[in-house]
Amino acid sequence: MRITFVLPVFPRGPIGGFRVVYEYANRLTALGCEVTVVHERWKGDVREAMRDLWHGRSQPRLRSALSWFEIDPGVRLVIVPELEPHALPPADVTFATHWKTGRLLPHVQSRPFHLVQAYDTWDDIEEVHEVLKLDVPKVAVSTYVAGKLEDLGNQHVAVVPNGLDHDTFRPPAEDRPRGHSVSLLVSKHPAKGFATGVAALSEVRRTIPDLTVNAFGVGPRPDDLPEWMTYHHGLSGEKLVDQVYHRSAVHLCSSASEGWGFPVAEAMACGTAVVSTRNGGVEDFCSHNENALLADSTGLAEAVTRMLEDEALRTRCVQAAYLTASRMDWSASARSLISFIRAFHSTAS
Repeated sequence: MRITFVLPVFPRGPIGGFRVVYEYANRLTALGCEVTVVHERWKGDVREAMRDLWHGRSQPRLRSALSWFEIDPGVRLVIVPELEPHALPPADVTFATHWKTGRLLPHVQSRPFHLVQAYDTWDDIEEVHEVLKLDVPKVAVSTYVAGKLEDLGNQHVAVVPNGLDHDTFRPPAEDRPRGHSVSLLVSKHPAKGFATGVAALSEVRRTIPDLTVNAFGVGPRPDDLPEWMTYHHGLSGEKLVDQVYHRSAVHLCSSASEGWGFPVAEAMACGTAVVSTRNGGVEDFCSHNENALLADSTGLAEAVTRMLEDEALRTRCVQAAYLTASRMDWSASARSLISFIRAFHSTAS
């Protein structure tokens, strides 16, 4: 089976939604599929557009540019000038991976599907809804996202949760005391709750003066990130695990909305206790007072303080969270995805 995934751009750093697509590309290739991942050339910046043009001239260059993720040699990567139906390769199945790429689906020649990784209320909500209401089979990464799709009238929705790379995201061989330390994803996307997280940890610091924060993100350090917080730029894989998760007793997720929640799952797999908002996606695998503490935005500081100071609670949550994370399996997710594809592709043939 020939499968094409359509991404809006070629990524400049490790981004969860892109990683999902590349993971599926690798796993579906291992299952015998011919997979192509199409990206649109960068817009609005001549230098970045020329960079895409240069890298897009050969597979080795594209793989080199995607240094944070190892792509199976059997996967074909493509950068096209415009995301138009005629620019897509011949395929049996075409997957949109974002609402903006979903606009292509009524016009593709192959069987259309939509991998929905988030409910993007931060964009033009009317246009988002128009795309999400298209009568194409949809794969949601969580029950939260699936519920939103069903509320919009979609009938053919499957929940296929993301997996984890357990060779990378794992507890340390020898865990050392992590002290009063917290990790925090830094992103200015409105869904990620940057200001909420900073405010919560600033409040925690008034109670726990020796608090250390291992903040991390894709972009440069924000000017309004407090100076007392350490910032790690562009880390992925083993470096992210070693420099952030393994050095943090608690991971704080302050998001207003999550489609799934990679940093939370990664932290759980690495032996880091989790405190999170009730943001949708993480609630598929985070249970309050069992493997995590969940709170609204005003209760995060209290929850982080409790998790840091109550060693018995933290140990119990870490152990339960690791068992939860250990069941996150990319190969199983890929098999579920291909089963969903085959069910609809066979009816269209």
